[in-house]
Amino acid sequence: MNEDGGPPWLRDVRGEQVLPLINDDHSVLRVPAGPGTGKTFGLRRRVLRLLHPEGLGVPPDRVLVCAFNRVIAADLRHEIDAELAPHGLESPVIRTVHGLSAGLAGQAPRYLLPQEIEAMIYDIREAHPELDAEYEHKQAKAMRALREHEAGIADHPALGTAIRQWLTNHGAALVGDLPRAVEARLRGGDFGDHRYDHIIIDEFQDLTEIEARLVLGLRSDGGRLVALGDKKQSIYAFRGNEGRGLEALPELVNAAVVDHEMDECQRCPSEIVRLANDVMAIYKEPLRDVRGGGGQIHQVHFTTPDAEHKRLADEIVRVFRERPTKKHLVLVTRRKWGYDIRNAIREIDAEIRAQTVFSEDILETWPAREAFIFLSIVADADDAATFRDWISYQEPDIEGKKWKAPKRNAGAYARLRADRGVLNLEKALEVAGLEESDLAGQGRRNVLRRLQRLQTRRDDLPATDDARVLVEYILDPDRWIVENSAAPELARDDIDRLRLEADRMLEEADQELPLKSLVEQLRHRISTRDPLGQEEEPDIKIVTLWGAKGLTADFVYIAGLCDEALPGSYDEDSTGLTEAEHELEQLRLLYVSLTRSRQALVISRPLKIRRGRVAALGLTRKAAGSQYWQELRQCRFFADVPADHLPSSAQATSWLGIDLENLADD
Repeated sequence: MNEDGGPPWLRDVRGEQVLPLINDDHSVLRVPAGPGTGKTFGLRRRVLRLLHPEGLGVPPDRVLVCAFNRVIAADLRHEIDAELAPHGLESPVIRTVHGLSAGLAGQAPRYLLPQEIEAMIYDIREAHPELDAEYEHKQAKAMRALREHEAGIADHPALGTAIRQWLTNHGAALVGDLPRAVEARLRGGDFGDHRYDHIIIDEFQDLTEIEARLVLGLRSDGGRLVALGDKKQSIYAFRGNEGRGLEALPELVNAAVVDHEMDECQRCPSEIVRLANDVMAIYKEPLRDVRGGGGQIHQVHFTTPDAEHKRLADEIVRVFRERPTKKHLVLVTRRKWGYDIRNAIREIDAEIRAQTVFSEDILETWPAREAFIFLSIVADADDAATFRDWISYQEPDIEGKKWKAPKRNAGAYARLRADRGVLNLEKALEVAGLEESDLAGQGRRNVLRRLQRLQTRRDDLPATDDARVLVEYILDPDRWIVENSAAPELARDDIDRLRLEADRMLEEADQELPLKSLVEQLRHRISTRDPLGQEEEPDIKIVTLWGAKGLTADFVYIAGLCDEALPGSYDEDSTGLTEAEHELEQLRLLYVSLTRSRQALVISRPLKIRRGRVAALGLTRKAAGSQYWQELRQCRFFADVPADHLPSSAQATSWLGIDLENLADD
């Protein structure tokens, strides 16, 4: 380790494997970097060398660091700024792909949300029977074709034309449309004054091919490129990312590619490295252990989810009290279980700041979705896509579920469009005053009821244009959560996070922010899956496995890790993936989760769950068990792990917990 002498970018460097990432100046450097190998550290130090006057002295506006989403970009900015500040250096350009696209194009389109895309495809199938037949009358096949088309990995010209027509009529765009348009303009010679001499792309495997081409197209003549990533951590196939990851790079650049692999895991102790390698043995690219042993892995089972949450909360609190300066992370396979663990921790010790931070679809519950759609309508009375979304549903059943109408009422909407064009507020209120017999098409009763509900909700609004007042009124969970609402705690949390994010945006705005602009920004963050409503760093962070990427902690607990949750149910309609693709992505998700820990890893699951809760949690239904209880099995991804690499699962009643006295510090 270079502690004192040498240039500042080489101080406190562990080992030699990170040095090429910091120092090398090849035209194109490809860096496959596994979890915990020092990739982010090397990225920071490379930026320091590029900008430092004793290094290359590159002007900061000639260096681009590209991150996957807004939160990751913000974290990188914070870390890079901390690296540069002691040397009085300004930060380079740090952007997401969508931030780059919007800046170059000078616009931020009205993106469709996932449920709006779903409705659009139903509309296209309704309007174009020949296309419907081409995709075998299956929504999942059409959705998959859309993702392939949007990501630029396959051509579906007829579907593409139909999509463009629908989007034009509704004044909207797909998330991938702007990068596609900007990339096409780059190839046509536009944006010649927007070039960078040094580009660093983090998590390359998470970009679609179009997004990758866009960023690569911003390299100046003779410019340098570093692409970092790990195909074993690719967990965004649902959005059409470049599945080959870094392997596709030679096809995308017109230059020789130099490889430097980073496989020395400095984060995890050998026990966890060994388990992670076993789980991912199919890739034949194991991590190398450089830290040595002294870590701990515990596998424990509980009778029921309730027992798991309470006993696990006891252990988490015990360890936190003994090691309050360490980082503590809880990963859950289902959001509901995260709330239960958080609440159990708070019951034990209300002073401990246990916080759920979820980046999943914030509109997955009906109350949250309806609240946001209504807020969007109030913000823009001419947003045709929002009105289409509002009428896509039906009244929830007696349990507050099944609120997605068959085919999203596409038949009735097609007839409405034929008679009146796309909807706006004026037309919607006009239709709300009609009788059901005045309408036609499948779903007309649902459409009429939805528009009548809109009229009632609108009549109850306070008479003001003040964005703060309207946000406070509309995003009040009690206005949307009724007695029979499904998953009321999830819905309340989602609406609260929407309001918290909206309040923050209003506070941070340089000038008064109109409600329309506020909703546009919220929609952009939802459509690009940015986490919303995050508070200050908690004592104990609780996230789903999807939110684990980029996190590191000393003590990591993976709760609810049963086969019925991971890989869990396969839903072709929602993922657009084949079953094999889905299972492989879930395997990578487990790998990401296992490799978060620096010291101790606890893997837990309940043995059974009441059958009535299986569907609500999105678990796989199985016959095993009794009339009222379904058995929950060990995750299949552990089936081939050698017995001495994963401890046998301990009964909760005999589990002693993490042995803090014999735990090696990192």
